[in-house]
Amino acid sequence: MQSRWRFNPPPGWPVPPQGWVPPAGWSPDPSWPPAPAGWVFWVAATVTPPVPMAPGPVWPTQPHEPAVSTRSGLATAAKIAAGVLSLILTIAATWIAFIGLPERYTAEQWRERAVATCQRDFADVRLSLNGVLLKVAQAMAAMPPPGQVDAGMTDATTSVGELARAFRRFSADLREIKVPGDLARADLDLFLTSTEEIATGIEQVGDLMVNYQLGKATPEQMEAAMTTLTALSGDTIPQWQQHADRLGLSRCLPGATAAG
Repeated sequence: MQSRWRFNPPPGWPVPPQGWVPPAGWSPDPSWPPAPAGWVFWVAATVTPPVPMAPGPVWPTQPHEPAVSTRSGLATAAKIAAGVLSLILTIAATWIAFIGLPERYTAEQWRERAVATCQRDFADVRLSLNGVLLKVAQAMAAMPPPGQVDAGMTDATTSVGELARAFRRFSADLREIKVPGDLARADLDLFLTSTEEIATGIEQVGDLMVNYQLGKATPEQMEAAMTTLTALSGDTIPQWQQHADRLGLSRCLPGATAAG
C-alpha cells in the first residue's frame, strides 16, 4: 500500500526517491541550506513534488555519519594545530629569553681586567716598589750637603716619581672597573686604600729629595719622610701585598721584582 504522505524537501535539498522514509537517527547533510521558517516537511502524496534544482546524492538508508565524522576530524585537527602552535611559541619565547640574558659578570672576569689594567699602568716603571725604596735608602745613606745636586739622589727621585704616578694611575683606573657581586669588596677597598697610601708616601719622599737638593728641606720634613718610609716598609706595603694576593693581582704588581 502506497503511503498517503511524502517527504517535502526544502529549496536546495535533493529530491528523495518516491516513498522514501528517513531511517532512525537520520539528519540532513550540513552542506544543504537550512529549511525556511515554518517549512512543511510532510505533505499529502497527491501534491506534486517540486522540481529538483540540481541532481543530488543518493539518499541514505542509514544514519548520515560522514558529516559527523568530518566535523569531529576538523575539530581534532584544529586542536592539534593549536597545540603545535602553542609549543612553537613556548620554545621561541624560552629561546628569546635565554639569548636575552646578559652574561654573568664574575670575579674572575674582574681579575682579568684588573691585571690588564695593572700591566698597562706599570708598563713604564723601571724598578719594583722595593727596588725604588732601596735606591732611596742608598741615596739618603750617602747624602751630599744640602743644596747640592747629586746624581744618585736625582736618579732615585726620578724613580720615585715614576712609581708614584703609576700607583695613582692604577688606583684611578681600578676604581673604573665594575665590581662583580662575588668579589670580596672589603679586600678591594683595603687594597685601594693601601695603594693610595703608598702613592702618597713615596711622593712625600720624592718631594723631600727634591727640596734637599735645592737646599729647602727642613728638619721636620726630613723626620716626617723617615717616619713615612718606616710605616710603608713595616705596615702599609705588607698589608697591600696581602690584599693583592687575595684579589689575585700579585702577579702584575711591582712588589719584590721589577715591573718593566
